[in-house]
Amino acid sequence: MKEFRQIKQSTFWLQILTGVAMAIVVGVTPSAIVSPLTSFLAKGNAFWNGIYMATSMCQYAVPIAAGVLAAGEFKFTMVERASVGLAAFISSGAAVYKNGQWVLVGMGDLINVILITGLSIFAIFMVREHVGSFALIVDSILCGSVVGAIGTWTYTYVHMLSTWIGSIINSFTALQPLVMSILLGLVFALLICTPISAIAIAYTIGLSGLAGGTPSLGITACFMFVAIATYKLNGVGLSIAMFFGSVKMMMTNFVKHPRMLVPIAFVGAVGGLTNSLFFKFTAIPQFAGFGQPASPIQVYSTLQGSVAMKLLLLALAYYVLPLIYGLITFYLFKKYLPVLLTKTIGKSIYQNKCI
Repeated sequence: MKEFRQIKQSTFWLQILTGVAMAIVVGVTPSAIVSPLTSFLAKGNAFWNGIYMATSMCQYAVPIAAGVLAAGEFKFTMVERASVGLAAFISSGAAVYKNGQWVLVGMGDLINVILITGLSIFAIFMVREHVGSFALIVDSILCGSVVGAIGTWTYTYVHMLSTWIGSIINSFTALQPLVMSILLGLVFALLICTPISAIAIAYTIGLSGLAGGTPSLGITACFMFVAIATYKLNGVGLSIAMFFGSVKMMMTNFVKHPRMLVPIAFVGAVGGLTNSLFFKFTAIPQFAGFGQPASPIQVYSTLQGSVAMKLLLLALAYYVLPLIYGLITFYLFKKYLPVLLTKTIGKSIYQNKCI
């Protein structure tokens, strides 16, 4: 416990968030980028079907990776990291027991993963001075059986948060279309910055039609703005990663500096507004929580007109306009509200330290 007492409580949770954020990015990136491209090729082709299946499976490993990477932030041994990974997966709800067998259902509830990962790390700190060479036995049982069991109990209650948020978002669909689109764009731009799964919420409440197509533009607006804001400080590679869905990598920054979410909420609302006024894209629940590059592929199948016209509309909605109002928003906030983008000493708060 001596080591644990030397760690500040805020630092403890930020280190866990750093590990979880990186796990989300690593696990979701293949599914977000490769799956939409290979889904069509997979039909009737064994090779591409294998690529598609392997890519889709990546997201199911997120809870395990989250536990392992978070434990790595505390310089844990391999046994300790693997043990934390066990507890994280068991508590995630990613696997459910149905009809006598375990079935994978998704990433699970990442908020519960964060809480149980923290509990697992604390438990290991408590016993590591006393177990010695029995660490392999004690750590795996302590985390896998004991803490994991606690996680299955807390999952029910923690998951209520996602259900509650989903019910609020679902109430937006009863509003006037313009107001609905602004609110959906804003909320989903914010959700993508949190451990809460925007995809899971959109699917759970069954967002479809205009309400299904709008969130993707709010999310894409968030991607573009963060890519612009991180460009100079983090380099081209990380900026591109942000635009292609790695915004959760910045989760630690959002927790430390929640004011960063103000311009993100603004561009998200603008993204939703553009869909209501100009594009009127629709989507099914399975794609409602995605931004680009996944959403344009699904939206393409719903559009009417020539191939050139469809591609032009998608380019404007998901690339050109987000770039324009992302740049304008960044310039306006930097000029008139710099406190939302920088620390008091003038250093950008968009510096990423996950990699």
